[in-house]
Amino acid sequence: MSALRPKKVMDALDALSEDSDDSESESSGEEEQQKAAEQAPAKKQKTDITIEDLQKQGYTGGPSVLYMKPPEEVAQANWAWSDGKALKGKEDAEESYEERQRTHAAATTAAEEGARLAMKAQQHAARLRDEARQEREELAQKSRKDSFNQKEKRKRDAGMQSRGKSTVEEEKRIARQFGVYSGFD
Repeated sequence: MSALRPKKVMDALDALSEDSDDSESESSGEEEQQKAAEQAPAKKQKTDITIEDLQKQGYTGGPSVLYMKPPEEVAQANWAWSDGKALKGKEDAEESYEERQRTHAAATTAAEEGARLAMKAQQHAARLRDEARQEREELAQKSRKDSFNQKEKRKRDAGMQSRGKSTVEEEKRIARQFGVYSGFD
């Protein structure tokens, strides 16, 4: 009877309890089976999925293999060296005068466009160089007017002190930045 019940986590303990409860009637076992059957989840009926259902959900199919042309059957392969004369007849015919003119016009316009862009880039670079030079000159002019203390203050603010370097002081400063306070000062 226990084989018809769905498996539980504690089957081993159930088996022990069944052995000790031999006095229990068979009707209680049948009741347990009925309860287990009622508690078992109802099986869902399988529904057919159609292409329309998939398309509603956003599925799109790829290209069909039905429209692919079959692979070309290659004639007997010839692996011997060739002088190229056999393939010369298969090459495209010479291009017409109009095609050559169109190609020439396209190449000319593309070259002119490239030259125009290069000139524009060169002018932009020259403008940037001039602006940077003017900034340097203004800064030099301003620094000539400043006193030594003002220059040093500006350098300190920018982090570019030019005082004499003491390696001990420098190491202490670096250690302080990382949270080391030794009391050695």
